[in-house]
Amino acid sequence: MSRIPTALSVSFLLFGACSDSRRGAEDAGQGLALVPLTPPPAPLPVAEVEDAGTTAPAAPIMVDPSRLKEARALVPAPLLYGQLRPVLGAWVDYALRSKETQSRVRISLVGETVREDGTPLYQLELDHETSPRTLVVLWVRGGARPFVDRLAISVPPHAPLSIPVDLHVDQPELRGVLEGERDTVLREGPFAGKAREQTFRREDGGLVGVVSTERVPLLGVESIRDAETTWVVRATGTGAKPALDSVPIAIPRVPGQ
Repeated sequence: MSRIPTALSVSFLLFGACSDSRRGAEDAGQGLALVPLTPPPAPLPVAEVEDAGTTAPAAPIMVDPSRLKEARALVPAPLLYGQLRPVLGAWVDYALRSKETQSRVRISLVGETVREDGTPLYQLELDHETSPRTLVVLWVRGGARPFVDRLAISVPPHAPLSIPVDLHVDQPELRGVLEGERDTVLREGPFAGKAREQTFRREDGGLVGVVSTERVPLLGVESIRDAETTWVVRATGTGAKPALDSVPIAIPRVPGQ
């Protein structure tokens, strides 16, 4: 089975266009953990990257219109349109379909630590059931507006590679303009009951339909549909463990970008 569009897009960005992706906010001068943030009693070794002393800008983070499609590939749709409710070990399985392929994607929260400034840092893994297996890892700062610090991808036989992302998980330009919302009801399945339906319009005029319910753990998203892909939750559970087992090659931030 070929890799799904999201994985292909991220692979291209990481392996073919890393230098073009270093935009947005800069890190607050703290090193980032680049291996699974496993809970006690057996934490894995930690590798840190110094980003040339760069600091977070005071101005709001904005994405240039010409880079929206590229940036959108760096924040998975369930995270972009959901609401992160971190529970260590929680996982959610989505059926991801496009015009060419279909696959299962398991999104898991497998690590949690606290930065020196007191902000929680979470490790989310997206395990794509593809051949070869594609593992995407996000390091997300918690808070009122969670923030994606860094993304790594592992596609055997290549060594894992990570890049700075520096985008809010609810980045408005990436979501699009909210055009409507209403209460709805999911009438069947394990998440049946009251839900919320929202419609967003992207810069190209395309519509995104999102159905949310608190009965779906971790992200609260039951389904996302646009012209190219469909995400539908299939199962949830607990007990997830880190799958990333080696330290990614870290692409540092560049001062002034």
